[in-house]
Amino acid sequence: MKRRDFCRRAVGLAGALGVTGSARWTAGTAYAQERWVQTHRPGELWSAAGSGAISFGPVRPLSYFRLEGEPIDGRYCVYNPRTQNVAWIDASIIGPSAAPPANYLLRPRVLERLEVPARAVGSGGIWREPVDDESLRLGDLEHNQPLQIREAVEGEDGDTWYRLEDRTYVWSGRARLPDPVAPRAGRWIDASLTPPTIVTAYEGGKPIYSTLAITGIGGWETPPGSYVIQRRVANERMRGPGWDVSNVLFTQYFTGEGHAIHYNYWSSAWGYAGSRGCLGMTYDDSLWFWEWATVGTPVVIHW
Repeated sequence: MKRRDFCRRAVGLAGALGVTGSARWTAGTAYAQERWVQTHRPGELWSAAGSGAISFGPVRPLSYFRLEGEPIDGRYCVYNPRTQNVAWIDASIIGPSAAPPANYLLRPRVLERLEVPARAVGSGGIWREPVDDESLRLGDLEHNQPLQIREAVEGEDGDTWYRLEDRTYVWSGRARLPDPVAPRAGRWIDASLTPPTIVTAYEGGKPIYSTLAITGIGGWETPPGSYVIQRRVANERMRGPGWDVSNVLFTQYFTGEGHAIHYNYWSSAWGYAGSRGCLGMTYDDSLWFWEWATVGTPVVIHW
């Protein structure tokens, strides 16, 4: 729906429902010249003018909007030049303004195209724009939450942020990306032991899946090197000096000494030391690698 039609339909609906206020649609005068406003305090964008409107989300102070008509019941239909969409905004939070400066309309500067699977690290937020402003916070991240990163951009604070596939943002300090690696032929697995440890599945030079993994503690370090998956056990009992664990699922051994990728249900230190040398994963992640890899799949482990 075009933005003018959106506003006209809202005005017609308001009239049909008996909404009070200045409800006349004055398209001729409204478009005789552009009328810009700015928000002077935080607020929300709405789907309509009435009390039953749905919130489209928060809006920051000093945001620019173009008026698309006359007020209805204390709200204006406005055009957002950044998103190129229309919404309704409370008249009480806006004031007259000049048109936005050119740099206001610039999208965040792209630093690098990435297209990589990544994981969230620690607690953090998902943001509407690349800036640490609570009015733009859309939700919270969980440690080891999957992220699909499209590109790195420069935030308003000059720091690096990542744009996700749904056009939301996370701060770079809250995401672990696969390390740059030299491509290999076929399917192979790369494990970077630099904390937080990340294990990535590649098809040629393309990373297709990543997850954080538990690595070996002191004296039981996960050994760097180039290996292949030697054998696989769907469900087994693991025993050794000081441990005896049953129902270890999706085990894929890559050394003769017992180092493997497998499900680790007795710990959740994803990305950090805590195993007897294996790469321990969640159920879903270990199952994914079990279904994707096979005997002979290369495994490259490095710092």
